[in-house]
Amino acid sequence: MSGLSKSAMVFVAIAAAIALRVYFWGGPIRTDYRIVAAPANVSGAAAQWAIARGGRNPERWIARDTDGDGTWDEFTTPQGTFVLPGTQTPPKRWLVVCLDGVPITAMQSLWDAGHFREFFRPTAIVSTLPSDSETALTAALHAAPVPGYEHRYFDRAKNTMRGGAWVTLSGYGIPYIRKLDYDPPGWSKAAPYVMLRKTYDADLGRFRAAFLRSHKPVFLAHITASDAFLHLRTAQQARPLLLEFDDALRQLYLDARGDLGIIAFSDHGNTQVPNHAAPLETFLTGHGWRISNSLHTPRDVAIPLYGLVGFAAIYCRPESVEHLAEDLRGIEGADVIVSRDPGGKMATIRQAGSTATAELEWSADGRRYRYNAREGDPLELTDLFGRLRALGKLDGQGFASDADLFAATSSALYPDAAGRIHAWATSGVRNPSDIMVSFRPGYFYGNGSFNYLVTLAGTHGGLERSATLGFAMATFPLPVAIRVGDVIPARLLESASARKAPGRSVSAKAAALSSNQ
Repeated sequence: MSGLSKSAMVFVAIAAAIALRVYFWGGPIRTDYRIVAAPANVSGAAAQWAIARGGRNPERWIARDTDGDGTWDEFTTPQGTFVLPGTQTPPKRWLVVCLDGVPITAMQSLWDAGHFREFFRPTAIVSTLPSDSETALTAALHAAPVPGYEHRYFDRAKNTMRGGAWVTLSGYGIPYIRKLDYDPPGWSKAAPYVMLRKTYDADLGRFRAAFLRSHKPVFLAHITASDAFLHLRTAQQARPLLLEFDDALRQLYLDARGDLGIIAFSDHGNTQVPNHAAPLETFLTGHGWRISNSLHTPRDVAIPLYGLVGFAAIYCRPESVEHLAEDLRGIEGADVIVSRDPGGKMATIRQAGSTATAELEWSADGRRYRYNAREGDPLELTDLFGRLRALGKLDGQGFASDADLFAATSSALYPDAAGRIHAWATSGVRNPSDIMVSFRPGYFYGNGSFNYLVTLAGTHGGLERSATLGFAMATFPLPVAIRVGDVIPARLLESASARKAPGRSVSAKAAALSSNQ
């Protein structure tokens, strides 16, 4: 046999092995619990479900909602009865898992249809600005700031673009990743755009295996493939994947016999409308600006390109900020343009396609806000401030409290706009942009070469509601709406951090979990 034919056979064998590995990689996870009977009315009255438990010794369980809130709170098994965590004593262990990029509407519709009965009804989680994983997970995990809004970012100190795919592959310099007990390997974060279902199933399977291997009292996890799926498919098409997530959590929960508390959430929403590119660079060059990787002249503009997202983080020289922000009103697809005051005391908000302009100021402690609409009302807050004034809820200088504004705007067109703009302007990343452009649903900005590979069914990143609102649900009740930075109770984060700190024992960490909700 010739050397060429031997080489060919080796190549064929390697190719076949890879093909088989891909074929069998990422299959749907198998679970032991199957709901075999469910009530027609899933809330409002006491009800019960029949659950078949498979495995070597099949069993029949009964799950009950004894108080009519739609949530399982009692289970009868051949071994006895156990109750929902927290009703008598707190659970011995906690699982906190982020299912990336799932909008609130998708999860609420599934719960209303009778799924995820381990949890109370999902509530809205309000993401950051931009509504993107880097800033949202930094806030959720109370981690040190990330370098930029995506893995390619503008380094202000070095006056150049840095990062890119190698950051995604390695996780280098991303503090929130170091706080996680499970985050998928970097190489797999690009795979969903080639093998959607397989990558999701593999991600879910790795997460479950990592949790089962661990004995940590608080396990923090991040499943990323769901975000890619919802960029490319509709929420209806993602329904089977979300039900697999339900199956996986149910197995963990029921196997723990009530000694597992779970918090599941997403870091942002998804617009779920077909998208096309906003012509940002063409527009700017046509108006005399120069797109560059560094800033040397007043006409230089730096804009990191990476994912296809609903925002653009723009950097320029200080003397050019307001002029550039004013020009950006004319970009097709833009919705709101926010420029940051270098002093960190206020931001200017412009509405694209109009002359509407407002100023948002905040107190030194960041707990009170004043909104001054100079022309128009770009954030739709003028009437709200009028109502708060009539109720006596503004102070003598016209400032409203952060709590009052969040309560009134958590489901508005621009949810929690004041709090999110303030956080963008004063914290969040190590290299904050001078201007943040929020695009309307249906438009994105990002790496043009990636645009040739995929067709977006939706994206996120902007200030608008659909891109912003993710879900949060737990084995205990949550508020109607909650900021992503508040979704994980402080005591759980403290316990998770303590386990990595020197001189702290397991018993000390467990003691941190001894209080009730």
